[in-house]
Amino acid sequence: MRILALLTAATVGALAAVTLAAGPASAATITTGHVDVLDVDYESGALSLNIKTNAPLSPVTDDLDPAATVLRVLPSWTTTVPSGAAWSCLGPAGSTMYVAPQAYDANKLYAGWDTGDVAAAQGPVKLELVSVVSSPAGGRFTLYTTATSGLSVVPTFRLNSNTAAGCGVPVWPGGIGAAVHGHGNWAFSQAGTYTITFKATAQNGAGATSGNVAYTFQVG
Repeated sequence: MRILALLTAATVGALAAVTLAAGPASAATITTGHVDVLDVDYESGALSLNIKTNAPLSPVTDDLDPAATVLRVLPSWTTTVPSGAAWSCLGPAGSTMYVAPQAYDANKLYAGWDTGDVAAAQGPVKLELVSVVSSPAGGRFTLYTTATSGLSVVPTFRLNSNTAAGCGVPVWPGGIGAAVHGHGNWAFSQAGTYTITFKATAQNGAGATSGNVAYTFQVG
């Protein structure tokens, strides 16, 4: 086993490990650090969907191949679904979910998206959740953001594989604008290995598309 230690936060001196380990496709595994999972690039008429690593991670690249990468959500990164109708599409109130959080934590995966290399004339980007396959079967994936409204925290669902009535979000509402960078909560309903397929399409210009791109998340 080869281990490459990656510095996750200079201020705390924490170390993140990218490990070439047994697992899906014997891929490199990223457990902590600032990683834009959905990095959309447009160049010379072509649209690509890759993974981007950010400083102080090393190497810094926006061409990390999803097929050669496993994104890890550790067993301790659990929380419970809040009560209230606004949260019901995450699952039953009080049920456990595994989350890579929206807020930065040096000890967790800080996962986001980036369209910084998409020209304004090509955006916004239509982002589709094509499929979610989990082992064991039945695992759900949700990408959502939160904001404070008055005294309440309110979720906005960006993508959701939940098939319950009114819960499925197969296409990012309104698309992602060009030159946008953001972070959200990457939530999984149970431990297991998830193969999640996304597709990005430039909604203006020539309508370039990334085609279907599969990512692997190892949860728990």
